[in-house]
Amino acid sequence: MKAFSKVEFYDRVLWKNYLAVIGIVGTIVTLISFFVTAEDIDRFSAKQLAAFLVAGLVLIFSVMWYSANHRKHAVKMINNTIVRIAEGDIFELMERNPDKRIGELSVIGANDFYDTLVDDRIVARKTLHGQYIERIRKAGKLKQLENTIEQDALLNKPEHRQCVPGRQAGRKVRYPLGSVVEFENYVLTAFTKFDEDNKAYLSAEEYVGFWMQFWKNIDEIYAGRTLNIPLMGAGITRFRDGKPSKQELLEVMLWTLKISGFHNTYSDGKVNIVIYRSDVKDIDFYHIQHNLSLE
Repeated sequence: MKAFSKVEFYDRVLWKNYLAVIGIVGTIVTLISFFVTAEDIDRFSAKQLAAFLVAGLVLIFSVMWYSANHRKHAVKMINNTIVRIAEGDIFELMERNPDKRIGELSVIGANDFYDTLVDDRIVARKTLHGQYIERIRKAGKLKQLENTIEQDALLNKPEHRQCVPGRQAGRKVRYPLGSVVEFENYVLTAFTKFDEDNKAYLSAEEYVGFWMQFWKNIDEIYAGRTLNIPLMGAGITRFRDGKPSKQELLEVMLWTLKISGFHNTYSDGKVNIVIYRSDVKDIDFYHIQHNLSLE
C-alpha cells in the first residue's frame, strides 16, 4: 500500500508513540471511572463496553498510522535553534509575503566556479542555480552579481581562489565547496564541482564536507537572520559513489548542523529547510520528527 509505505505497520517508533497515547487514554478513563456509578455501567453490557474500547483503540492507531505516512512537515530543535522542514518553493517564500520575509536569507546551490552562463551546458535552466541567474538577468542585475562574486572579501580570500585560465567557457576562478557569497536577500554557495566536461559532480564524502564548511561560513554572514535552505543534492547532481536517497541527504544535512555547533537563537531567527513538492513523497517526516539523535 503506497499510502502507508513510509511508516510500516510494525514500526517501532509508531508503536512506542501509540502506547504512550494509550497510557494517556487509560489515565483519563481511570479518572472518569471515579465519577461513574454502577447504574451508569448497568446501561451497557460488558460486550458493548469491550467493543467500544476495541473500536476506540483501533481508531486511534489508524489515525496515527495514517498521519505518520502523510505528514508533510517536521520541527526540530537543534543547538537551541528552531529547524522547520516543510514543503515549499525557495523563490515563492520570498515573493509570496515579501513584507514578512524582510531580513531573511535564501540559499541557492551553485557550482564551484559560480558560473552565470545559463545555456544548459554550463548552467542548466531547470536547476535552482539556473532559475536564480535567469531572474537576476531579467532584473538587469547580472553584472552587479558578477562584481559581487569577484569582489566579496570572504569569498575571495587568497587561499580560497584557484585560477583555471585554460577553461574554455564560464568563469575561470574555482572556489572551495561550502563557500558563500551574499547578494541582496540570497546566498550563493559552492555546492558541486565541475569536471573538464562541465559536468557537476560530488561524492558522498564531499557532501558531508560541503555542509560542514557551509555552516562555518554562513555563521560569518547570517547575522541572526532566518535561513531558507533547499534540500541540496535532490536534483540532477551526480554522486560518483552512488546517489544517496533524499531521506539520507536530509538526515546528513541535519546531522552536520548538529555537530557543526551552528545556532540561530537571535530573536525569531530560525532555519527553514524547503522540500519541493516533487520530493515530499520521498521524505519520511515522521521519523525525522521523532529522531532524537538529530537534536
